[in-house]
Amino acid sequence: MRQDYPHNITLKVKSNVAVAGTSLSGFCTGALGAGASLYFTGTECTKVVYTSSSSGSTGYPRESYSTATIVRSIISLDWSGISSVASFHFPIPDQLPSSLYRKDGNGSYCCVSYQLKLQLGGREIVEVV
Repeated sequence: MRQDYPHNITLKVKSNVAVAGTSLSGFCTGALGAGASLYFTGTECTKVVYTSSSSGSTGYPRESYSTATIVRSIISLDWSGISSVASFHFPIPDQLPSSLYRKDGNGSYCCVSYQLKLQLGGREIVEVV
């Protein structure tokens, strides 16, 4: 998910998978300014393929989709205002599922994904973990 990246701004995460009970850490570099905000969002998505039939007829395939936000948090940035580097450390709560993607042979799937989004004056940098 690549958004409009502001020039000379970087968002780096030390892990590429979000695991419940661990933490995410990393840093942002560049001219961030006091208005920079970092958000952690988790999304759960599913697709279920099933057969539906009415009385006496042959079944036909149907699909059902669902998407839900399971967490949304603001992460504080450790930024002194002097340096162009702001670090962050965010504990992932134990009760959240870890990142995953599972698909069966019928086209059904489920996924849990997390992203970090750095917002700067209407522009965004998104990092999927």
